[in-house]
Formats: sequence, structure tokens, C-alpha cells
Amino acid sequence: MALVIYIKRAPLKYFQILAASVAVALSLTAQASAESYSRLQGKGFKTSALTRGPSGAQGWIVSNGSTKFFCKLDATMVYVGKTGLVSVLPNGRQIKIDRKTFENAIGGPDPNIPQMSDLRAGRPAPKDVGVCSPAK
Repeated sequence: MALVIYIKRAPLKYFQILAASVAVALSLTAQASAESYSRLQGKGFKTSALTRGPSGAQGWIVSNGSTKFFCKLDATMVYVGKTGLVSVLPNGRQIKIDRKTFENAIGGPDPNIPQMSDLRAGRPAPKDVGVCSPAK
């Protein structure tokens, strides 16, 4: 009986190995076409205002006229004006956070947290930009 169960499960194992191999191949292809925001800026690419990608994630279109990339927002916390603070989720949703309580807990304002006005205007710091994938 154990031999029969093993034979029935064998094709499933081969399928799992094949599926894993295809997934690895696709991920390597996707990584090969990705660029860093700093490298694109160095090549003279221009950054658009903050927008949403097809998945709903926030980011920027970075373009040199003929080639376009969508660069995802990588900041998790963003200051809004002088008194606001939001947490940005990967799907683009923003959750308000009490800025006074946050700053009291960490000992004051954090200079590493970007301002929403800079992000919306297309002036992100390279540390606030995630992977840049080719855009259609």
C-alpha cells in the first residue's frame, strides 16, 4: 500500500519542482529588467508627480521620453504638513497617526521621514523609492 501511495504522489512532486523552477526563472527575468532610482536619475530620467500604478501602489513614472519605469514608493511613514503623519501601506492606503504621540515616543521629529508635499511634487529622496520596473 505504501508503494501505491508513493507512486501516486510522485507526479505531484515533479509538478512542484517544475513550478518552482518556472517561478525562479520568471523572478530572475523580472529582476534583470528592474533599475534603481539613483541609476535612472544619473542617466537623466525625469520623475513625474506621485501617482498610482496598475496594482494601486503609489509611486512615480520615471522617463527619458522613450523609456518609462514605474518606481514604487518605499516610505512607510510620511509627514503631512506641519502636524500630520500617515503610515503608507503597500497597497497605497494611508492610515493617519497621531504625530505628537509618535514624536514624543521617539524623542522628537525624525529627519528621515519624508514630507508628502515633496513626494507629490516628484522630489523623492532615493531612500524613499523602491524597485523601478518597466512601465507600459
